[in-house]
Amino acid sequence: MPLRGKTTGSVIGTGLVALDVVIPKGLEDDPQLRCGGTCGNVLTALAYLGWQSYPIARLSNDGASRNVTADLKRWGVNLDLVSFDEEGSTPVIVQHIRNKDGVPTHSFSRKCPCCGAIMPWYKAIRVVDVETLTPKFPKYQVYFFDRTSRGAVTLAERAKENGALVFFEPSTSSEPRLLDEALQLAHIVKLSSDRISGNEVVLASPHPKLIIETQGSSGLRFRFNGSAGNHGGTKKWHKMDAVPATVLKDSAGAGDWCTAGIIYMIGGLGAKGLESLTLNEVREAVKVGQAMATWACGFVGPRGGMYQCEPAVLQTHVLDLLDGRNELGLNTSVLAERSPQGHAFSCELCQTKSASPKRTSSKKR
Repeated sequence: MPLRGKTTGSVIGTGLVALDVVIPKGLEDDPQLRCGGTCGNVLTALAYLGWQSYPIARLSNDGASRNVTADLKRWGVNLDLVSFDEEGSTPVIVQHIRNKDGVPTHSFSRKCPCCGAIMPWYKAIRVVDVETLTPKFPKYQVYFFDRTSRGAVTLAERAKENGALVFFEPSTSSEPRLLDEALQLAHIVKLSSDRISGNEVVLASPHPKLIIETQGSSGLRFRFNGSAGNHGGTKKWHKMDAVPATVLKDSAGAGDWCTAGIIYMIGGLGAKGLESLTLNEVREAVKVGQAMATWACGFVGPRGGMYQCEPAVLQTHVLDLLDGRNELGLNTSVLAERSPQGHAFSCELCQTKSASPKRTSSKKR
């Protein structure tokens, strides 16, 4: 899937890096414990595709972060820009997968499936962290962020100054002033139609070079502000149908794979490369992202396919999908070797309770 012979690079990113607790059917099944969150998924998927990935996150030093770390290390993600201390927090997200009228559906929760306690949430990178971490940055072509904060926007400013492509994917409502700054800095903005609330100004912004609005099974639309005279770029919206999926086990993470596919195709060219792209090249990159999203739906968990297919197998499946051959035939020898084992899960409160000595009643004599 090469585009101009440049398909790999380095990416730094900040945003939601969490522990995903994926429960395939019910509490009787062992959950899958993996790194998740939009930023976590996108950067890990890119590492799987051959990129050098550097998440920037403030995690706590606890059992959840150890599970996240183990998964990231498995895929070669660099942790030099991640801190682990009592000032950080490791978000935990429980994903339940259920079957409704023969169609798999998923829901997310922040409650422990064992005791019902609300589990930790995200802490944004701070400006002071940016100043400390900047000297450690590698040479990178892409900066990705999935929510606004002063620290994240400051990183976007630095990235743009250094010629990196800035990719913004707001996954939650944004503070208006920070959102406006982010839109002025971002080269590419991708937004799901079900997350428009709080981000309504995105679709009308004149600043990003490329804006993508995903629309679930209906496909997506994009607007490319290219040079109409030289490259055929226009400022109108272009509709693209979804790549059909014949195997649907879980659609969670499909959008993250679409993002990873787009970055994989055009991110290695950096900001200057985006300026030189034609409308057809942009369309090709977006289509690859859509095909990766369809492939991901054939597995349980946002990145389930990574544990069952080698990257070369993914590329074969994506090319087949792009050619209209949408049967998902898995390599069973790879499945047997790489399928993840189930893990028990309990939140920190559960573990504290189980470690506490049991009280015994005593009678007065």
